[in-house]
Amino acid sequence: MSQENRTLYTGLAMAALLPLLLGLLLEWSAWVTVPLFFAVLAGIYQKLMHGTKTPSDHVGILLDKIGLHRDNPVRDLTASRFAKLIDAAGNPSVAEEVRQRFDSPKPFA
Repeated sequence: MSQENRTLYTGLAMAALLPLLLGLLLEWSAWVTVPLFFAVLAGIYQKLMHGTKTPSDHVGILLDKIGLHRDNPVRDLTASRFAKLIDAAGNPSVAEEVRQRFDSPKPFA
């Protein structure tokens, strides 16, 4: 396990125990402590299962929403155009990530 994962799991475990610890120290009733505990567990589950979306994930979601699914040949071209727009906006590293993710065709110019 990497140091990054160890830090993440340690933080998530502390976050899960925090409502229980506060409930005991502040003598909260169970109807306050238990919902807080389960809300934290739901957040931890979402973080572990879905993670943080990258800009290229957002471009993929947008392409799916407009009907350009994985089997559509126009998808790569549209992703390349988005990458050009992102590059023109001043984010060349994000644009390169989008190009690599979608294996977009290289520009001719």
